[in-house]
Amino acid sequence: MQEIPPLAGAPPADQVVLPEWLEYVMWGAVIFAVLWLASTIFIQMRRRATNLTSTHQASVKKDATPDFMSVDHKAREAAVKRGEVYEKELTEREKAEAAAANAAAKKEPVGLLKRFSAIAAFLFSLFTLLGSVLGTFRTLDQAGVQLSKLDQVGVIAVKYPIPTAICVFVILYTLYVWISQRKWTEAPKI
Repeated sequence: MQEIPPLAGAPPADQVVLPEWLEYVMWGAVIFAVLWLASTIFIQMRRRATNLTSTHQASVKKDATPDFMSVDHKAREAAVKRGEVYEKELTEREKAEAAAANAAAKKEPVGLLKRFSAIAAFLFSLFTLLGSVLGTFRTLDQAGVQLSKLDQVGVIAVKYPIPTAICVFVILYTLYVWISQRKWTEAPKI
């Protein structure tokens, strides 16, 4: 395999010095990913041990028929009547709860405030991330490294392959979950 010559005036990758805090951030991401993976495995093992099925794994058996439909018609009719009475009671209770919830929602304009604060938190996080990335590039530029920004990212990825791979995996997995579950369509939780 042919080796790529370094850029003119650029130091070799083993001489590039990263800021100390960036190493802590990368190893913190590794620890977070390991804890996330361990908790996911633990949750799955616990669900299997207790025979719990999550809602997205449940299936409906359309051909299932209850036994009471062919055994005792009088008891069935009595149960249907009790069910209708209970259904009416539930309908009235749901209407009362909905009216109470609407009254509470009208009293407190928390939904709009929560949306603004969520957008502000996202923008602040994005600004912080951008600032730290640009700060890292500025630090590398001031240290005399004459590499392009893409080369600097490549050097960081080559020098720290495991934390970089885990960070990329966590970011891509989070984006996949966010897009596949249409998280942007969910109403804010009060």
